[in-house]
Amino acid sequence: MAHPLSRLGPWVALPKQVLRAFNGRSSLPIHEIEKAKVQKHRGHIRPFPAASGNVAFSAWRLAHAIKKADCLRWPSAPMLWAGASGFLLENGHLFDWGVNEFSLNGGMANFYADFTGSGLAGRVAQGMALLFLEEKGYAYVGRFETEWKQRAVLQNRAWPAGKEKAPDFIAENSKNEWVLAESKGGFAPVDTKPNIKGALKDGLDQLDGWDKRLTPQPIKSFAIGTFLHESGCTSDETPVIAFVDPEPESPENPVEFPRDAVRRANDASWLSIMGFEDASIRVRANAGETQRRLVPVITLGGRKFAVSIASVSPKEADLSTREFWDDLQDWPFIPFGWLWRGIRVELIGLDLAVLRTLGTTQIASKTSGLMELKPNEMSDAPIETAGGAFYGSIFSDGSLLGELRQTRAKKPIPDFEWIEVEL
Repeated sequence: MAHPLSRLGPWVALPKQVLRAFNGRSSLPIHEIEKAKVQKHRGHIRPFPAASGNVAFSAWRLAHAIKKADCLRWPSAPMLWAGASGFLLENGHLFDWGVNEFSLNGGMANFYADFTGSGLAGRVAQGMALLFLEEKGYAYVGRFETEWKQRAVLQNRAWPAGKEKAPDFIAENSKNEWVLAESKGGFAPVDTKPNIKGALKDGLDQLDGWDKRLTPQPIKSFAIGTFLHESGCTSDETPVIAFVDPEPESPENPVEFPRDAVRRANDASWLSIMGFEDASIRVRANAGETQRRLVPVITLGGRKFAVSIASVSPKEADLSTREFWDDLQDWPFIPFGWLWRGIRVELIGLDLAVLRTLGTTQIASKTSGLMELKPNEMSDAPIETAGGAFYGSIFSDGSLLGELRQTRAKKPIPDFEWIEVEL
């Protein structure tokens, strides 16, 4: 009989440089650019105004943000669930975590072909846009076009004339205020300057007129650009997040959104990536019956999180079952190779209080219980647990991504609590 640990696949034998990248931390300065300068034909945005702040993040937090942006865009893609940190596993060689401001490693700006490279820069930009929104207090995010179309069809509203695209995101803060956001970005080779003005102008064009097309109306919009240089660049321009914040317009034949629409979109997408596809559909549509489920739970910093246990290979055993971990606890010995490494378990999770609220919110209720939840503090520092530590990211919406590292010297096998929930 094979030892249960053999089912974990190659996750525990990752290259050392990838593991080092997962411990990286960095930041990017934030510069607010005047809308008039961006839109003026011969206007200049350089030199940038003084930074208005910065976004500090770990590699785990970046992976979390990119994965969240991905599942907002493709909420039903099963491939998103397997390998929560797949983006950094595949692209860890791109980034230089040893410099003060987040940069690309030398030669990485043009490492991929044009289409692949632009797509990769776009994914990084979307992740950084979510980190920017988190920094501004907007914990809950939905894919705007998906949400608008869903309700426009039911309200006999046509797609606005002359509009080819819609903004990327609609987001909500703790005051229940909404904003729209469009992300742009690019990678710049050594000693070149990206077309930041052109990218932000495109972002403004994509945002233009959309805030007046829904009610409740967003209080503002953001065109957010993330532009990364290669490390070693001798230019006086550093990697940046630049944004423009245009004023809202007067409403015009708006599509009506429920007050909890953004929160439902936010949580439904994360349920999908956790593998709860039917629950995701129910939450998003606000219709259907809940089911009783047995979920593994971990406690981090006094908070409980329901988790899904991700396998490196989708062909491996189902690591999210209680039977697998019970069998592992009962195994009489640990193979010699594990004496030094311990075990690493990759997790995708959600605050248990949020999960329970999603299961108890009454469809007929006029005020969703989701609106009573308040964002929590973000965290990406290691959190000590029994027998090891959690390395990863916890967003203010309660979503979690990371790995549980259990050391052989302490307690090699995670001791999950198993709880029944309605979801």
